[in-house]
Amino acid sequence: MQDVKSDSPDELLYGWQQRICSQINLELGASLRVGFTDDSMMLIESAELAGFRNRNILSALFDRMKTKGLGPEIERTRLSVTDSHALLKRVLENRDAIVWLFVDDVDATFVNTEHERLKASTFFSACRNLISSVKGLCIRASVRSDVWSVLAQHDEAMDKCEQYILDLTWSTAETGRILVNKISSYFTRYYGDDNRYMSLNPVTDEDMIRNIIFKEPFSWANRPLESFRPIHILSAGRPRWAAQLCKLAGRDAYNKTSSLISIGHVRSVMRDYGQFRVSDLYKEHRHQCPALQDIVESFSGGTYRFTTDALLDHITEKIVRRIGVPTIDGINANRGSLSVAHFLFRCGFIAARDESDVTGLVFVRYEERPNLLSSNANLDDGLNWEIHPSYREVLRIQKRTGESSHF
Repeated sequence: MQDVKSDSPDELLYGWQQRICSQINLELGASLRVGFTDDSMMLIESAELAGFRNRNILSALFDRMKTKGLGPEIERTRLSVTDSHALLKRVLENRDAIVWLFVDDVDATFVNTEHERLKASTFFSACRNLISSVKGLCIRASVRSDVWSVLAQHDEAMDKCEQYILDLTWSTAETGRILVNKISSYFTRYYGDDNRYMSLNPVTDEDMIRNIIFKEPFSWANRPLESFRPIHILSAGRPRWAAQLCKLAGRDAYNKTSSLISIGHVRSVMRDYGQFRVSDLYKEHRHQCPALQDIVESFSGGTYRFTTDALLDHITEKIVRRIGVPTIDGINANRGSLSVAHFLFRCGFIAARDESDVTGLVFVRYEERPNLLSSNANLDDGLNWEIHPSYREVLRIQKRTGESSHF
């Protein structure tokens, strides 16, 4: 994020456009071999000055000498770029080229303050303006879905960006297909001459491919399910975490001389997997709330299900009265326990459990209902709150009477 003190949307928008175009111009200047026009020479010179490319021999010599004694003194003068946006627009108008700019983790240091929201939202508005005004420019930027929900609630300009959004979420079925494709590609690479595996099609033989690795069905809440359904829940729908869980469970199966991964192997690695998840949670959200670890640890050894009143009472007793009101997004949580609960919901530590679903597998996430735990008119939609299953083992969360595991 650019460090701009101004809170003027126009100044921030202009700043983003100039900074984005300046970066693209430097990359273009580094890729050009020689410039025959004023604009191309300016690109090359800017790239040389910024260290994006080596200077050629003529450029290096001119920068090191002045010619005197033969009439007027000769001295090189490099022109500075005053409008990077206009320069990029002119350069691409005269070229049959497509330029892609990829910006990952726009929200890497985002905190939910008015200034930070304005900086982030004007970045996306700048991107929208640039792709409509600069021929051949394409921009792909990624941001966490919970951060986008915050921006969309506070800046109506984000409505104009909705048409360009691709929501990178994976359904339960898509998680299953990802696992099947991973298994299929592995056996194709390492056992390509074995007809038992080469004859299987990932599109039509999903069950058979999963059964190469998993011992199905998996028992979840006393229901027999395909293996990918519990894995999808435990990974919160993220393929990276699903792969991590399967890797740990596979290692446990190997150490126990089992040829297939069962739900028992998954249960056996939940403490190690939970440690990864908790560590990831801290790395992703601690900059928003320095006391996050204290808040999470306050649930250790307790129950995993809460009514809204019980959740707020827990936060008041274990957090507010012991360490004070935590700082969230740079300011003290102005609504006390309710602000803390909403933050835990936003970062995925807790989720609302939808008991009306007959499968008992449905959790309501922040991205689906961002106003829960924030509006006094409807705090919880009649739902209870649960600590996500992936965190329960590492936090030694109590099981229900008669339960041998959390799932």
